[in-house]
Amino acid sequence: MQSETKRTIPICRLCDKESETISFDKIKDNKTYGAYECQGCKIWFTHPVPSSDELSEFYSTGNYRAETGKRFVPILEKIIYFLTIRKRNRIKRYVKKGRILDIGCGRGLFLNIMKQDGWNVVGQEFDEKSAYYSISNYGIDVRAGSLEGKFESESFDVVNINHVLEHLEKPGETLAECYRILKKSGLLVVAVPNIDSFQAMFGKCNWFQLDIPIHLFHFSSQSLVKLLEKKSFKVNLIRHFKFEYNPFGWLQTMLNASGIQENLLYDLLKSSELKKNNQKPIPFLDYFKLFFLFPLFLPLSFLLSIIEAAFHKGGTIEIYSIKK
Repeated sequence: MQSETKRTIPICRLCDKESETISFDKIKDNKTYGAYECQGCKIWFTHPVPSSDELSEFYSTGNYRAETGKRFVPILEKIIYFLTIRKRNRIKRYVKKGRILDIGCGRGLFLNIMKQDGWNVVGQEFDEKSAYYSISNYGIDVRAGSLEGKFESESFDVVNINHVLEHLEKPGETLAECYRILKKSGLLVVAVPNIDSFQAMFGKCNWFQLDIPIHLFHFSSQSLVKLLEKKSFKVNLIRHFKFEYNPFGWLQTMLNASGIQENLLYDLLKSSELKKNNQKPIPFLDYFKLFFLFPLFLPLSFLLSIIEAAFHKGGTIEIYSIKK
């Protein structure tokens, strides 16, 4: 009897330790990507790593960029605006006013809200096209390109990294750079999907926020805290419930697990501009299933979000930490 071919176990790109066996995998454009947990730092990583050209193709599908700055239908945009105001108020518990950098600022909504409140705002995006959207929508200062060496030491009161760290090839180096550019006792706010959440355990490859291979790294609250402390930050607050992410994460994950076209509800809630950029045929039966399952899953998604947050297993984690 021939021996089974052993699958190569990759090395962690953060700490050079061996990974554990694969726990999540996903097929994208006929290529299989896996999420592996490192035995050393306990941070999960995607393998194989997509090439720069592949990542550019994934990002250009219409999921991330909208020239008008509107990503979703009007009622959702209003909810997002209100929740962003609440985030501004949480930040002001630590810093009343000052200079703030938003890494991966996207369409610039968050920075525009901070600017209207009297903050000195700066955005950073990784390519010229993404930076252009923020500049044209809100007229804010956005720098394109790598973060490293772009700003003076101790030049910011707050740095925000909202659902961006998981996309970066070198998240540890980005956090080290944040430490350099923050003033003494400056605030770093980081939000990421939680690979250790109940919804991730339930959904596995159907988990809405897994997003392999666009997400290159996958964090738990423990592994992210450990990484922040390694970069000389003192963790002050860990939030396990985010209204704009956790309930919908459960809702879309359960719908995905039911066999409906992946992320169908999310696609239907996008703005007309993004729908035009990313049209795909939807079977009539999937519309019927969605109509039937939505009223059942919606209240359940809120209940499950509250439960997982109570057990510190929220689908999204947001950490507020201070530069030592």
